[in-house]
Amino acid sequence: MKKLFLLILLLCAALANAVQLAAGPYRLDVTTTPSVIPLGRAKIIIKLTDSTSNPVQNATVKVFAQMPGMVMGEREETATNGDGPGLYVAPAVFGMAGTYEIKISISGPQGNSVATLNVSTGQSLSEKPKPPLALYLGIGIAVVALVLLVRQLRATGQKVNVRSLLNLQVILSLVLLGGALAIVLWAVNTQRRQGSMTPLEAQVMEMNVPPPSGVLPVHLVRVELKPLGATVSYTGQAVGFVEQDLVPRVTGTILSMPVYVGDKVTKGQVLARLDTTQLDPMVREKTAGVQAAREGVNVASMEYEQALNMIAEARADLAMTRGEVQEASALLESARQAKGAMDSGVQVAESEVRAMQAELASASADATYQRQEVQRVKLLFDQKAVSRDELQKAQAEVQKAEAAQTKASEVVGRTKANVAAAKAGVRKAEADVIAAQRKVAQAEAKVRAKEARVQSAQAAALASKSKISQSSASVGEATAGLQGAGALRALSELRSEVDGVVTQRLISPGTVVSPGQTLLKIAQVSPLRLQANVPEAELAQIKVGNTVRVTARGEKQEALTLKVTSIQPSVDPNSRTGVVEALYDNHSQSLRPGQYISLEISLASEESALVVPSDALVIEEGAPYVWTAKPQANNQFSLAKKKVELGAHAGGFTAIISGLSAGQQVVNTPPQGLTVESRVTAADIQKSEDLVIRITAAGYDPPAIQIPVGVAFNITFIRLDDQSCGTEIIFPDLHIREKLPLNKPVVVHIPPQPAGKVLAFTCPMNMLNGKAVAK
Repeated sequence: MKKLFLLILLLCAALANAVQLAAGPYRLDVTTTPSVIPLGRAKIIIKLTDSTSNPVQNATVKVFAQMPGMVMGEREETATNGDGPGLYVAPAVFGMAGTYEIKISISGPQGNSVATLNVSTGQSLSEKPKPPLALYLGIGIAVVALVLLVRQLRATGQKVNVRSLLNLQVILSLVLLGGALAIVLWAVNTQRRQGSMTPLEAQVMEMNVPPPSGVLPVHLVRVELKPLGATVSYTGQAVGFVEQDLVPRVTGTILSMPVYVGDKVTKGQVLARLDTTQLDPMVREKTAGVQAAREGVNVASMEYEQALNMIAEARADLAMTRGEVQEASALLESARQAKGAMDSGVQVAESEVRAMQAELASASADATYQRQEVQRVKLLFDQKAVSRDELQKAQAEVQKAEAAQTKASEVVGRTKANVAAAKAGVRKAEADVIAAQRKVAQAEAKVRAKEARVQSAQAAALASKSKISQSSASVGEATAGLQGAGALRALSELRSEVDGVVTQRLISPGTVVSPGQTLLKIAQVSPLRLQANVPEAELAQIKVGNTVRVTARGEKQEALTLKVTSIQPSVDPNSRTGVVEALYDNHSQSLRPGQYISLEISLASEESALVVPSDALVIEEGAPYVWTAKPQANNQFSLAKKKVELGAHAGGFTAIISGLSAGQQVVNTPPQGLTVESRVTAADIQKSEDLVIRITAAGYDPPAIQIPVGVAFNITFIRLDDQSCGTEIIFPDLHIREKLPLNKPVVVHIPPQPAGKVLAFTCPMNMLNGKAVAK
């Protein structure tokens, strides 16, 4: 009996879970255009009435449609007035299949209210919800169980005691069961993990559509007989053309480091700055030292100019003093000449004195003789031996002799006076000579003093000049110190030496770093060096210029055909391998430093062989096979599965040793799901550059594309937003799953599709959805 009441309670709860859309004093009748909620854009039509069913006009109605717990860039839309009274129309976007919560905000004459409506894509709001089949089945089971119970009670003679069903234990049990049911419903509706779905919603989200039957277009190639170069394949890696470890050369604290892993940098760009507070005082000190040294040079230059002026002045004084010496020497020579003249005059005068004295002696002797002769004549006169005339004549001769004696005596006196005067002149000349000699000596002393002054001025000039050199050297030393301090401060700015990208960021700002400690790793990514270690046995067979076919691991892009640019001249003694390198310009930056790659290096040419494109091979449980195509009617082909034995491979082709013959056609890049019953038609690969889909915060742009029918093609995906789940692109029907790095184009190869085929693509969480329709 208790079980019967529990079943009835559950059925009543299910019947009571009806949707009534009301918002305070307002009543809302909500429909959509189109009538079935689509996957994409739609219009929500709201008929707004009051509690008396009168249309409400002049209200502001806003609509916000969003999947519960999923923020996908939706925005609130303001409804516009519809064609009738109380009708409001607002746009809405249902970007992906599933359940949506439509929040309707009303601001009208009777106040503000909010209503919430839960809908699902594929639902029609114009149809009344029909009770589920499970409800009818449950009611039928309950009725049958009730009938059987009553019959069993009657068969056993028992009576139905209604009062026993209303005891406290039964009521408490029913209340607990009802509470448990309410808690479960509340938890399912409100406490699910964000983004999770109920099983029903998950079934609604399933968008896989089975491929339609028909003829499948494929790309066919013929088995050819042609030369195939021998190759060797090795795993290598991409290495930056130049790799820089950004290290400081001074100790300091990192103030800023604005670049992160993946950022592009240019040569000379400042990547990090260190604290320079300890260097600034040193720079100011060195700057002051330079200024002081330059002032010293100025002072020494002024002293040198002053010394040169003193030299010029001393040389002028020396010239004047030498003139005085010449003048004194001239006076001395004149005095000496005058003295010589005086000496000659003295000698002449003395000669005259001696001559005059001789004449005086002669005159005296003559006078004495005449006087004696007069005495004798007088005696004779007295004796009258002579006449008076003779006496008078003798007396006259006496007078004449005495006069001559007197005259000679006077001449001797004058001559002696002349001698004395000459001697006085000699003495004066000698004094003049001595004075002139003294003047010459004084002038010469002045010359020596002036010469000493000149030499002193020259020494001062030399000292000033040396001081200039010394001060200039001090300027150079101080400038060098300033340059050193400036260089240390310049070293606080760490710059990139290459154009490249940041590959590692090892230290964060605020850390104290030491010289030689690596802060960042930078690699020049254009060009790249693609390297592989090749054993020495095969290293000798590889030459510079040989063809290299490079494929990146995990990438679905076409292989690169390059040339060997260098071969390591030495072999590692441990691994016995050498490095073979090929340069790749990497303008598209399709490869990254450190990425693993496969290098298929061509060796010598081989003889002709049966070859097929390597993409035509299918490996199943280690056994390779191809799909051969045999022509049938209506340009169709039947398929056969042929096991093959493989030979060498090179340049995207593989040699077939056995299993095929020349001229046979095989399927290149076989699509999934091929069987021997499949019917195919030939088609060429379309290389389209127009099929580009961008992943933004709003989802796929565009969300739907048209693809060609019957040809293989490529779709390029570019993820521009880092906040959505679009880190991968998934084609469930084709079993394709590719990673989408940020801002890097990724090409997805799609095999030929039949007309009407709808290929759905999504992200890992099914939050973003798009489709490609073959028309």
